[in-house]
Amino acid sequence: MLHNIFNKKIIFIAEIGLNHNGDLKLAEQMIIKAAEAGADAVKFQTFIPEKMISPYSSYLLGKGRENGNKEYKDYEIIDFFKKFCFTSDQWKTLKDMAERCNVEFFSAPFDNESVDLLEDLNVRLYKIASSELTNTPLLRKIASAKKPVILSTGMSKPEEIETAIENLKRYGSPEIVLLHCVSLYPTEKNEANLNRIVSLSEKFKVPVGLSDHTGDYETALIAAALGAVVFEKHFIIDNNHECPDKVVSITADQFKEMIDKVNHTIAIMGEGKIEYSGRETHTALGARRSLFADKNIKSGDILTEEDVTALRPGTGLSPEMIDDIVGKISKTDIDAGSILKQEYFE
Repeated sequence: MLHNIFNKKIIFIAEIGLNHNGDLKLAEQMIIKAAEAGADAVKFQTFIPEKMISPYSSYLLGKGRENGNKEYKDYEIIDFFKKFCFTSDQWKTLKDMAERCNVEFFSAPFDNESVDLLEDLNVRLYKIASSELTNTPLLRKIASAKKPVILSTGMSKPEEIETAIENLKRYGSPEIVLLHCVSLYPTEKNEANLNRIVSLSEKFKVPVGLSDHTGDYETALIAAALGAVVFEKHFIIDNNHECPDKVVSITADQFKEMIDKVNHTIAIMGEGKIEYSGRETHTALGARRSLFADKNIKSGDILTEEDVTALRPGTGLSPEMIDDIVGKISKTDIDAGSILKQEYFE
């Protein structure tokens, strides 16, 4: 169903996330630039900060405890995320812009109300962030929309991924795509662990892609060679674009380069069929050999190996068939140098 939405096998997602800085006009411009760069979809994050973060977060994470402080509230993180919230009308404006640009608009919701908002916008798929993979109530809410889900797997153990998939399937998700992800900002190249793409595919038997947090797109090319089918990358307009996730983002020009090089990599990798086909078929005709008469053969002669030789081109009986014709009686005279045919023998 995911491929039905995009009508293609390989999907490129421009992760706008928080990089719009809460600026509607900038978000619109990013959608336009992502579309021009060749993105199939633009992905946002939708949340109500008070329903995502406890005001006791700083204390619970240890801040201030070293001084013997009592439990306290700190709204700094909540206030930070409030800067990136849009109204329902603004979200509709962004979705309308994406439709005009012919790119798919969707988002990663972080609370039930945000799922309802996205349902009102009639999004066609959902993203689940790595941080929410164990948020069973949210997963069930998203699954109840009965739409395809792209699930990031950063910070996740196999049993947690399995439980998430079970919940999504049980509550209505018709299709699940896993994204390999390392939840480090930025991810160093020696932390990328791209072979996990293969492990996820083999263990969970679902399509797998890459959500990349390195500083460039090199990992996407390797992921393509490992079988990734979805590529999500944080997106900025250009190097002058200041935003929260700039260090793990690529520019519009780089995004276009990534698409071209990923598609080139996939073309080089091929389908993996063992048999040859296409243009190589013509090479085989010229380079392979066929069975020819090595001497004059008379009607009634019993064919021996000494009567046969293997010569180019490979347009006749393959030398692999020598045991099928040796010992048979010739039904006709065959001149030396003639190509042999099945119908010449009884």
